[in-house]
Amino acid sequence: MAGSITVSSITLDSDNNFSIKSNTGATLFFANTSGVDIANSIGATAITNDKILSVANTKISGNIISSQITSVANTQITGNITAAQITSVANTQLTGLIQAAQIGSANATLVTSGTLPGARLPAGSVLQVVQSNSATVYSTTSLSYQAATNHTVTITPTSTSSKILILHQGMVNSLVNQVWCWATIYRNAATNLYTGGAGDGAAGGIYVSGSPDYHSAMTFSVLDSPNTTSATTYTVYFRSSVNGSTVRYNADGWKHYMIAMEIAG
Repeated sequence: MAGSITVSSITLDSDNNFSIKSNTGATLFFANTSGVDIANSIGATAITNDKILSVANTKISGNIISSQITSVANTQITGNITAAQITSVANTQLTGLIQAAQIGSANATLVTSGTLPGARLPAGSVLQVVQSNSATVYSTTSLSYQAATNHTVTITPTSTSSKILILHQGMVNSLVNQVWCWATIYRNAATNLYTGGAGDGAAGGIYVSGSPDYHSAMTFSVLDSPNTTSATTYTVYFRSSVNGSTVRYNADGWKHYMIAMEIAG
């Protein structure tokens, strides 16, 4: 039989079952007061996504895969969300402290307060400056370098890669004609920072010719790489160029100055 049957209502008998069968006897649709029998009434591929408007979560059992979820209200989330599940977060949503390990980079123009650590400064930056001065007079007749022990400056580098620039200014003289007064800088009373050249490792020298007791200012500088973060002391050493001839460092109590500058490596 072809065609259709139109009714406004169907009243079931006492068993409250309703079914439609094919001419072969197969059940095409079955329902009762408990609901529709899906297995006997609707094919496995008959219901598609576009035919479903919504389903109450109380009716869902089993797993829903991530591709089936477009969004979830944060009020519906419990438990931990792992880092791999987060792609981005608006900075307006962040509270609390961000640890240094969580920061990949920061534009320097965005830093408006606090102290920038020396380790963040570029190579060549001055990290600290230490100065000393003394008016103590020292004299020697030796050909070996002698320490002017009060004429020192001590600095503690903040990094093993730092360089230390030493600036020196002092007064020297000789009490004998035609004698050099040689001077240099030692690190920790062990290492002469000048090697070779005039004066056999001198940073500077004054030569007296024709007028004993000649006074002259002596200035020099040296750039050292101590490779340490321990306190490092730089001391003036001086000597005579003629054994037995007297030379003086800081002659007549002129004040000497030394400056140590740590330079970022």
